[in-house]
Amino acid sequence: MRERMLFLSAQNQSAEDLEGEMRTGSILEILLGKFDIDLLTYASTHKDMSTDEGAALTVHYINGCITSWRSMLRPLHILRNFTNRSHADKDMKSTIMELCRSNNYRHVFISHSLLGNCIDMVRNLLPEASVITDTYRFESGLAVGKEIGKPSSSNPYYKLNEALVRRNKRRLMNKTGVLLATSEWDALSFKSLSFADARKVHVVPHFIKMNEYDAFTEPVAKENSMVLHWNMNTRQGIKATQSFFKKSYPLIKEQVPDIKCYITSHEVHREVLTLVKDDVSVIITGPLKPSADYIRRAKAVLVPILEGCEVSRNILESWALKTPVVTSSTICERLNCEHNRNILLANTSVDVVASVITLLKNPEMATIIADRAHRTLLKDYEVNYVKNKILSLV
Repeated sequence: MRERMLFLSAQNQSAEDLEGEMRTGSILEILLGKFDIDLLTYASTHKDMSTDEGAALTVHYINGCITSWRSMLRPLHILRNFTNRSHADKDMKSTIMELCRSNNYRHVFISHSLLGNCIDMVRNLLPEASVITDTYRFESGLAVGKEIGKPSSSNPYYKLNEALVRRNKRRLMNKTGVLLATSEWDALSFKSLSFADARKVHVVPHFIKMNEYDAFTEPVAKENSMVLHWNMNTRQGIKATQSFFKKSYPLIKEQVPDIKCYITSHEVHREVLTLVKDDVSVIITGPLKPSADYIRRAKAVLVPILEGCEVSRNILESWALKTPVVTSSTICERLNCEHNRNILLANTSVDVVASVITLLKNPEMATIIADRAHRTLLKDYEVNYVKNKILSLV
């Protein structure tokens, strides 16, 4: 008879946390291979979830409301997530207590969107249980805020917030049994705060399932096109798009007049639509058409690092489809990549123009970079590699 696990999630189906939701869902599917799971989540989520595990998954829906805060308005002591379920512990308390009375769980998983809310309750109810926490996007707002030029080092609010984040990290490490970080960089930021708890920290990187791309494995002729692959319905996404079309794209078109530019964002803000409506070379694919077909035919994919938008999965998807990626250097802290080896790094508009033109005009170099990136994906970021690691930790 298989052991039961309690899995706590607070997914909200927001565009800003799409990558986090997909990561949580993928980890859930992996754990279903070993455990029968009681999934506790909000009623608005998982309605369409399907697995091959049948009775192995029991979903318990909770009714509750979401409280969204902008980073400067959110209470400083709350862990930084873009959607904060500030009353999740109260919403879930009665159901958690009921489940814990009925089942002596030895393992409890807490997703990134619930860190800081439920771990104390779980620890009190199940003092002997092993608590697994996922720290995806734990402090992405702080890190990216520095990258895009916010004066975090001189702003006293950011200084205080950074100190409180360090305190929350130490507390989380003390209370958890296994802590999952998304990169070696993130793992080191935890380990450096507590030598005694450093052994609890393990890297489970972003990952994808290669079988989802089996339909796109046939070789295809590359066309003179590029793909913009990020969320264009957020403030930073809109700014990045405006900057690209005002500063970079005209220069690219001068060098490659027949270029096509595909926008594959699921949501495109009306400001972006207005900006590109008169340019026939810019094509918005729409949410119903799979982005994979456009990516595999393109010679370059542009994925900037944006506040509030994780893009690691977008890069991995491009690697799976053997299309080279242009992005900013901060990604090197999150993925195993190196400039001119398996990716092109561009931190300014001038660098973006040069990198995209290089890929469009030098197909041999683009093919080498794409092949190396594909091999990196299969080695470090494919689901089977991650699956074995996760199951070895629980």
